[in-house]
Amino acid sequence: MSNKNMVDERFELAAVICRLAERPEYSSPDFNAFNTDHHKEIAKTFAPYANHEAIEYAKRMSSIICYDKPLRFAVHIKKECNRFDLIDDISSLYGAWTPDTATDFLRLYNQFYADTNYVEFFNKHLLLFEEATKEFVDRFYSHIDFDWFGKYLDPSNLRCILSLSSGNYFASVNNKILYCLVQTNNRDRFDVPPIVHEYCHAFANPLAKKWYNENAVFQKWCDDSVDSLNMPFYNNGIYMAYEYVTRAYNVLYEVEHGSDYNEWIATVKKMETKDGFPYMEQVYNMIIALKK
Repeated sequence: MSNKNMVDERFELAAVICRLAERPEYSSPDFNAFNTDHHKEIAKTFAPYANHEAIEYAKRMSSIICYDKPLRFAVHIKKECNRFDLIDDISSLYGAWTPDTATDFLRLYNQFYADTNYVEFFNKHLLLFEEATKEFVDRFYSHIDFDWFGKYLDPSNLRCILSLSSGNYFASVNNKILYCLVQTNNRDRFDVPPIVHEYCHAFANPLAKKWYNENAVFQKWCDDSVDSLNMPFYNNGIYMAYEYVTRAYNVLYEVEHGSDYNEWIATVKKMETKDGFPYMEQVYNMIIALKK
């Protein structure tokens, strides 16, 4: 993966499996615009494998193979001799996966890769991926102020994956290599991707966890904001905590780069639903207090 092609075969294969397993965040038009020509080609090409053992496993293990967890899996594997193996240290995968589920899925993942000849499908689209990457880098990625992140982490450890299948997640490998996954639903037009947001998760999540465990007021804000119906991806207080603090740092980045504070706070408050993050200003003030 490079700035010539930021689309990652490891994740794209996982996304195809999730799509065939009918995970809504990888397939439902109600969740995202999964109706581009590329998505239609994926659906048509891999429809004959809808009952593959890897797909059946993904359906059975839907609590594991969902949302950001396929990304976490993908960044903990490496490709060697046209098959994938787990990296030497997968301790940072635990919590989302167990050693047994990671090993079981890896076997089926490799089987699906071979049975579908996925490498041919991926390589056939390299020009598409390179064109999408060039647009992404030119319009967005090259404008990120990576020095700003140096206040919180080593920017040289930041990696970005571009996905045409699904995305906008964060994952890390042993708290060192930090991956931001962002999605484009149409290679001809990008919405502004949440690059900064996903990178902020790296240092916002540990702080959010500490505050959630030690600050009863903050914990109540997070618990009160849970809306499992409209925001199923943040279905408990700790996930809301991660989002609150990450979004607060995202606002800080934008404000420190000339954006209007009131506009950003108002936007983030309403994000996801009309009441999505009602305590956004209070959380923002908490991170500002850390700077004093």
